[in-house]
Amino acid sequence: MKIAIIGAGFTGLSAAYYISQEKHKVYVFEKDQNPGGLAVGYLEKNWEWTLEKHYHHWFTNDNSILSLARKIDHKIIIKRPKTSVYVDSEIYQFDSPLHLLQFPKLKIYDRLRMAAILGSLKYNPFWQPLESIKTNEFLQNAMGKNAYQTIWEPQLHNKFGDYADDISLAWFWARINKRTAQLAYPSGGFLTFANALVKKIEENGGKFLFNTEIREIKQLKNFDKIIVTLPSFYFVKIAPQLPNVYKQNLLQLKGLGAINLILRLKKPFLPDNTYWLSICDKESPIMAIVEHTNFMDSKHYNNEHIVYLGNYVPHDHPYMKLSANELLKIYDPYLRKINPNYTLDAINYTLFKAPFAQPIIPTYYSKIIPTLETPLKNVFLANMQQVYPWDRGTNYAVELGEKIAQII
Repeated sequence: MKIAIIGAGFTGLSAAYYISQEKHKVYVFEKDQNPGGLAVGYLEKNWEWTLEKHYHHWFTNDNSILSLARKIDHKIIIKRPKTSVYVDSEIYQFDSPLHLLQFPKLKIYDRLRMAAILGSLKYNPFWQPLESIKTNEFLQNAMGKNAYQTIWEPQLHNKFGDYADDISLAWFWARINKRTAQLAYPSGGFLTFANALVKKIEENGGKFLFNTEIREIKQLKNFDKIIVTLPSFYFVKIAPQLPNVYKQNLLQLKGLGAINLILRLKKPFLPDNTYWLSICDKESPIMAIVEHTNFMDSKHYNNEHIVYLGNYVPHDHPYMKLSANELLKIYDPYLRKINPNYTLDAINYTLFKAPFAQPIIPTYYSKIIPTLETPLKNVFLANMQQVYPWDRGTNYAVELGEKIAQII
C-alpha cells in the first residue's frame, strides 16, 4: 500500500516506523523543517545537544517509547531529579511520601489524608468509575479544604484557567497513576531521537517531505490510505468535505496552547537543585518553572543553565501576542522573589508558542472521544485528543502511532 501521514510528530513517526517495517510505502508530510511535533528541538551555538522548545521527559514506565528507543538502539538516560512545590514564597521538596508527610504547611492529619488519597489513586487500576467525578470536588472532599487550597487548587487554576472546575478525575488519576520518581530522557535530546527515527524509517523505504504543508486532503488523492495526526480543528480545516455533524463533534473538543519562555543563564536559577517546581499560587503569572539542567548535565549545553517558564493558555490569550521581552517583564517580579539576582546571570532568552498542546478532559470524555476511523473512506485521525485516559505525552503518541499502524 501507499500511505500518507500528515505530521511528523511522534504519532506520525511511530506510525511510519511500524508501517514501513511491513514494507509498505510511507510518505510523511511535515510543514516544519524538523520532526518531533510538540517535542521538536533546536540547537544553539556551542551546544552539543538539542533542546526541546517545550519541556519534555519520560517516566520509566513509558513502555511504548522506551521500547521504540531500544528497537532503534538509541541511548536513554535515567535519573531521579528533584520535584518541588512553591508555597507561600518557599520551595518544598514534594516528590515522595516522606516529603509529603514532612510538608510543614499542613497539619499532620491533612498530610495523612492527602497521602492516603494519592496512594489509592496510584495503585487503583480502574479509571472508568472516576470519569464521572470532577477533580476539584473530589480533592476538596477527600483531602480536605486546607490541602486542596494549599496544593491542588492553585495548580488546577494555573494549568486550566477557566476550565479548572470541569476536569474529570480520570485525568487526575492518570497523572498520579503514571508518575515515577525516576525520569528518562533521550541522549542528545528529543530532536536527535526524532532524527534517528527518521533515518530508520528512510532505511525502510519511507519518504519525508519537510517544509511541506497539506492544505487539503484532496492533495493526497493518489494514496491508498491517509493518517492525519494534526489537532482535530486542523483536520476540519483541511477536510471541508467532512459531514457537518462530525465536524461539530470534533470542534467541541477543547484545548489549550503552550507558551514557554526559555532562559539561558550562567548560573542555576533554582537554589536547591530542583528540576520541576510547581507554582502553588493562583496569583502567579507562571504555571511551572522547569530547570532542565538540574535534570540533564549543563555540559551538554556549553555549561549554560536552561530554565523553562511554562504556561498553558487559550490560543487567544493576551500572552500569545507578546514578545519574549514583553512576557519577561510580566514574569520578572515573580522570578525575583525566587532568585533576586537571576538577571545578572542572563545570557539570552527565547519564546516558543504552540496553539494546541493540552486537551481539556471534562467528565464523561470517553463518550465524545473521536474514533480513529473517520467518515472519509481510508482516512484516519490519530492525535493527542485520542490517548485518553492518559494525558498528552510522547509515550502515548508512540502508543497511538503503533495502534493506528496495526489498524492499517
